[in-house]
Amino acid sequence: MEKKDYLKIAQEYSIKTWNFDIVHFAGEENGWYYYSCTREGRPHYSSMPVAIRVNHNGEIEELPSSLWMKVNADAYRLLQSQY
Repeated sequence: MEKKDYLKIAQEYSIKTWNFDIVHFAGEENGWYYYSCTREGRPHYSSMPVAIRVNHNGEIEELPSSLWMKVNADAYRLLQSQY
């Protein structure tokens, strides 16, 4: 699988689980691909971003809230470096 396949897996899981439509790649570590998931909308009604990781077999794990901020910060940094 390529990185874009992992992104598609993360997007499908995010939509099915939380109805979140925005998924950003946050990096790769030890064979896991990390993603920040959130939804577009008014800030008051938008949920706090959550973080997931996908391994090379396509298995998905939700990360504990203690890691959300790190993954979300990494995703934001990668997103900003693209512009």
